[in-house]
Amino acid sequence: MKLVFTDLDGTLLDHDSYSFEAARPALDLLDARGIPVILASSKTEAEMRPIAEAIGISYPMIVENGAGVVGLGASVIPADDALSSPYNRLRSLLREIPKDLNACFEGFGDWDVARISRETGLPHASAALARQRRFSEPGHFSGTEAQRRAFVTLLEAEGFTAVKGGRFFTLMPKTSKAERMAEVVDHYQRKTASAIRTVALGDAPNDLAMLEAADCGIIIANPSHTPLPVTERERQGAILRSEQSGPEGWNIMIHQLVATGFL
Repeated sequence: MKLVFTDLDGTLLDHDSYSFEAARPALDLLDARGIPVILASSKTEAEMRPIAEAIGISYPMIVENGAGVVGLGASVIPADDALSSPYNRLRSLLREIPKDLNACFEGFGDWDVARISRETGLPHASAALARQRRFSEPGHFSGTEAQRRAFVTLLEAEGFTAVKGGRFFTLMPKTSKAERMAEVVDHYQRKTASAIRTVALGDAPNDLAMLEAADCGIIIANPSHTPLPVTERERQGAILRSEQSGPEGWNIMIHQLVATGFL
């Protein structure tokens, strides 16, 4: 069995237009071959549902940078009550840290829908969905490198961490897309006796662990930020890079893997 895991912004979705239409031929090809496409994004479940519906898929999804998974059963995501949800605990922690560090960070919880729309380029309706957070807090950190290290140290002492994505500095529980990918693989492995082969596509630092953990990782070119570093896995040929960006590069690389028999 084969599984394809993919980031959204800057990977399957165009960095500026958020369109996936250039990848439609490859998506249709995977669908025809019965290969599940697992969305793995910093976006919320509320944001990702309409995207999955537009693509025409109903597989599990890795949400908010790997802080949660939907579609594997209720036990995977803790109940989101007002006191215990990871997001609310994170927002409480931000209020408790020293003011000089708190002042360096602004997140979605500090912004109204209009500001989120400006920061993301999303229409207001989509920006409102981006504000419906359960696990993580994207935003901007404006302090010095020393302040950033102190900020992250405080987060980590409370069980959280920070990851850099294509647009935002995101605060989240100590987990990753790679860990959630392993849960999804285990979910499918229980349904089949055959070995599972994984492909992962992404463009940003928060995708790197997932790319490293896959049988084949694909770095999608994104001229809007610094390219990901070359790792030992890439030197060994287990990670490839697209020449084209966004969904166009996604489409080309998936077709390439199908042509070579990997998918």
